[in-house]
Amino acid sequence: MNRWPALPLAIAAAVLAGCGEMPVGEPTIDVEAAQARAARIDVWSTTRDEVHALMGEPWLADDAFGVEVYRLQGKQRQLLIILGVPMPNFSEALAAYSLVTYGADGVVSALDSDYARSGGTPAPPTLVLRAGEFEFVHGFRDTLSVSLERYLEVRPAAAGGDTCTVLVGGERSRRPDTGPAWFCVSYSKLSVDGAQERDLRLMEPSVIPYDRGLSRSDCERLGGSYIPAGGPDRGACVLTTRARYPLTLPAGTHVLHFDAGSDADVTSTLDCKAGQVSFATLYGKFVRCSGIEGGTVQASKGTGASVSFTERPPAAEDEPGVVIYGNGEWLHSAAAAPP
Repeated sequence: MNRWPALPLAIAAAVLAGCGEMPVGEPTIDVEAAQARAARIDVWSTTRDEVHALMGEPWLADDAFGVEVYRLQGKQRQLLIILGVPMPNFSEALAAYSLVTYGADGVVSALDSDYARSGGTPAPPTLVLRAGEFEFVHGFRDTLSVSLERYLEVRPAAAGGDTCTVLVGGERSRRPDTGPAWFCVSYSKLSVDGAQERDLRLMEPSVIPYDRGLSRSDCERLGGSYIPAGGPDRGACVLTTRARYPLTLPAGTHVLHFDAGSDADVTSTLDCKAGQVSFATLYGKFVRCSGIEGGTVQASKGTGASVSFTERPPAAEDEPGVVIYGNGEWLHSAAAAPP
């Protein structure tokens, strides 16, 4: 069975669709007020207690890594305009997010805040926040990741002494030097020692729509491909978010089965020692890429399917961060459950 979702088509539709919206009534939340509250937080002087008094309880909070995410959700009624025809009873989702990090003294060390709206496209809105060594992505899934260096600093206290850690990622995107806007997908099911499968979302394409007014330089700073739309200074940003997923396992020998459909299926044996950190990278058909050119989607995929294990991180300048929250759960034992 093909487990690969039809995300490239959704991404293409989000970029190419000729849609518009007209607001009806007032939104149920004030995203501008939420951004104004976040703007009152001063880096290097505001304490955690002062942030809580200003922003309320965080949606996600992790004391081991010193990071919090704040979220405010609501709706705005719209008339959806498709080829000039109004479609009533459409509501778009609104959300304001703030990413806050703290130093060892409990004072804010970095901050990023923004809002997202769903719009009238089949793809959800994408929002990328970066503060210090942390990145929060709101898109098809909400994901919080941290740099590899910071993860390795915190991991010994978070994971426990009688365990090993495997950091699973996909190979670097196979992007052409020139050509269409390019995005890649890398999903896999993972079963350890025959236990229930879990989802690994190692690369996921997302689109920041043109109505956010993102500039080409902002898109390129995020690592995305810029597609002009709505004028020379406005465009959509298509990007692939990448991450490594941590597996904390008891020390010993384990059988790992990676499955991304009938043409990408690999079983490997791993012998890990207490305290050891190793890197697993999926290659070939575990990564599939697509591009938008001339209004159509061009597909590309690798040959074969394999996984490699190393004790050193792969030599790459753009080595992705490590997910500490994703798929609705914390991925290390020291984290608190989200409310």
